[in-house]
Order: sequence, then structure tokens, then C-alpha cells
Amino acid sequence: MHVIFRSRSLAGGVAFVGFALAAAGCSCGGGSMNVPVPIMVSLPVSTVVVPQDGTQVVVPINITSTSETALVSVSGLPTGLQEKYAASDTNPSGSLAFTASAATPEGTYAPKVTVQSAGQTASTNFTLVVVSAAKTENITRPSPTTRAAALATDHSAAV
Repeated sequence: MHVIFRSRSLAGGVAFVGFALAAAGCSCGGGSMNVPVPIMVSLPVSTVVVPQDGTQVVVPINITSTSETALVSVSGLPTGLQEKYAASDTNPSGSLAFTASAATPEGTYAPKVTVQSAGQTASTNFTLVVVSAAKTENITRPSPTTRAAALATDHSAAV
């Protein structure tokens, strides 16, 4: 009978230690851990074209975070190009505005947007193209002569 009593005592002690560890929150492989939700950042466009004439180009930025605030930075921009981040009223998503001057060198660049929020960091890359104002004018607003020529050669276009 003495041996049985000792086994019960040992079993009770092990059970007590196990309960104490569980109550204290020990995650010895059987508990659950709080894993933070990762933040994400994205732009709805992969290429941003900015003219050298000072026209501001605004691009939405989508930020998913458990926090309502974010620190946004853009690296890899050419000299003379200005960037400004504006958050929305209710979450860290918002817009990035880019402005180039005549002093900004024409070319193609690969900037990186980095976001810090809720103790985490996320980033995304995009292509930035700085063009002269004349090139942008032809891309965004074709001349009436160009439009008439396009309509004349495209028989599917409504006149």
C-alpha cells in the first residue's frame, strides 16, 4: 500500500506542475501564440509617368495594417523629384504625389516604397519614368490631327 500512495503523490505532483505551467502561459509546444497580422503595401499601377513640367501625378497607395497610422518613405527617386504621402482619414492607405521639375533628369528609375506600421515593415517596388512635358502631352492628349487620322484608319471606331 505504501508504493501505491507514492505513485499517486508523484502523479498528483506532475499534474500540478503541468497545470501551473499552463496557467502561467508557458508555450511549451502545446499553447497558442499571438502572431501579428503582417502589414502589406501595394500600388495599383506598376509604372508611374511624371512630366518635367511641374504637373503633380497622384497614385493611390494601399496599406493593410492593424494600426491606423503608418510611416511611408520612398527611396531611389531622381534628383529634383518631389514626393508627398497623404493618408486617408480612417486608415493608413492614401496617396503618393510625385512632381518633377525641368531640372529632374529624364529616365527610368526603380524606386522602393517602404511602410512602417504596427511595429512591422513592408515594401514594394515600382517603375518611375520622368519624361519631358512635350512627350507627356502627346501621350495623354493627342492632337486633333492625330485623332482624325486614327479614326480614318480604324473602321471599328464610332464617328
